[in-house]
Amino acid sequence: MRLGIALLLAAVAITGCAQNIGDSCSGSSDCSQTGERQCDLAQPGGYCTVFSCDPDTCPEGACVEWRFIPSRTAETWCMQTCGGDGNCRNDYYCVLPSNINMAGEWEAEVPTDERVARIIDLSENLTTSKICTALSQPPEESEAERNGTLQTVAQDGGVNPGL
Repeated sequence: MRLGIALLLAAVAITGCAQNIGDSCSGSSDCSQTGERQCDLAQPGGYCTVFSCDPDTCPEGACVEWRFIPSRTAETWCMQTCGGDGNCRNDYYCVLPSNINMAGEWEAEVPTDERVARIIDLSENLTTSKICTALSQPPEESEAERNGTLQTVAQDGGVNPGL
């Protein structure tokens, strides 16, 4: 019995507690003791990720291709998926990759040739996902405006869904 507990404690000590994709970090050992996840220190507060992911290989979240035009400049990283800003850390926003322009800002209508990110997973539920990402400028629009879910009061007292 004692040997079993000792082995369990040793296994936990060796593997550590793996961080989730998108968690903060100050070094790659914060994300994984075995090296399968890295810390992107270029992001505010660090960002646990997997670099050079292939479609449908992220342990969680989605594989996002950045700077894919031209293709020789592309990089892929696992990114945390989200349903709203509340799912993301402070200083991160829940956005569709197709709404991130080349300046790293959220924009409602980004022409296809000016987009900087896209999800490359083949799973249909992931291809339309939003990701938690830091933007170079906080969006001026509220989350409801960005999601098209803002409700306004009509002149007749009713509610107008969306904008």
